[in-house]
Amino acid sequence: MMETWFAEIGNFYTAFPDAPALAVDMALNGPPADQAGYSLAYSAIRTPEEIDVYPQPGLI
Repeated sequence: MMETWFAEIGNFYTAFPDAPALAVDMALNGPPADQAGYSLAYSAIRTPEEIDVYPQPGLI
């Protein structure tokens, strides 16, 4: 059964509570959650490297 976008946002927010914009972006614009999205989120959580979700202004 396919989840709704609202449920996906909640699932991704649970994975990234300190980065709500990332959670919304992954739910709405990322790969389908049930195909690759959840695996991608899990991999991002498990990486020992720090991910800078909100870069300093002027770096982009």
